[in-house]
Amino acid sequence: MDLVLGTRAEYQILLASPEVNGFFGAKGVAGAIPAAYVHIERQFYQEVCSLGQQERVRLQEYWRRDWTFHAKGLWLYLAGSGLPCLTLIGSPNFGYRSVHRDLEAQIAIVTESQALQQQLHQEQAQLYLRSGAVSPATFQQPGRQVKLWVKMVTPLIKNFF
Repeated sequence: MDLVLGTRAEYQILLASPEVNGFFGAKGVAGAIPAAYVHIERQFYQEVCSLGQQERVRLQEYWRRDWTFHAKGLWLYLAGSGLPCLTLIGSPNFGYRSVHRDLEAQIAIVTESQALQQQLHQEQAQLYLRSGAVSPATFQQPGRQVKLWVKMVTPLIKNFF
């Protein structure tokens, strides 16, 4: 969280809506995983808003009927540029588990090629076409109420995501 909130860079973060989480509708404890993500998302969004940074740090949720969301990546746009100059290929997971526990491999592609930059931009833009901006209303939608036990357990297990 500090990595994002402690800078002046602009961020556009794409998240999975609960319905496109692979655990949505699962039986047992696994079925609560989308709610745990909603809880973490809400806490982060509230922190962004409390610091007045919602114009600099924008959250979007991906949604597509009957699909699961497994896209992830990082595209770096330099200030004043409409095209990315850097992207990561491989397993760009940025959660605690991936950074501190798992062995992940990625390659950074840095380019000045306008054609490649345009392709990278289109790839990223396609994901955002199926997303909506996160706002306070997002957390009032049906199915966004997080059960108390999930709120209590999430801090204990969030390092495994």
